[in-house]
Amino acid sequence: MKTETKLGLTNILKRLAYSYLLQGIGVHEIDHDVYDAVEVSQLYPWMPNPTRGEGEECGAGIKVSFYRQGQRIRWVEFSIRDVGGGGNPSIFRLK
Repeated sequence: MKTETKLGLTNILKRLAYSYLLQGIGVHEIDHDVYDAVEVSQLYPWMPNPTRGEGEECGAGIKVSFYRQGQRIRWVEFSIRDVGGGGNPSIFRLK
């Protein structure tokens, strides 16, 4: 059995954590048999990956914590990084 599973970090809990991640930073109520509150908080700010050089891949961290009677029971940490983007051109060549 995986260590994650032994700690209760199942795919169901991770999916639940993701649903609260989408609700944003803050404390949220939860209708659950085990947990009575969920907190979404910044784990670390947007910064360069410490294993790469400056200007290389950047990212941030978000933590979703599940509480019962004021005690943190479980938490899931998410790594945030960009995977692409788009928009109108912002750099033009002068003729």
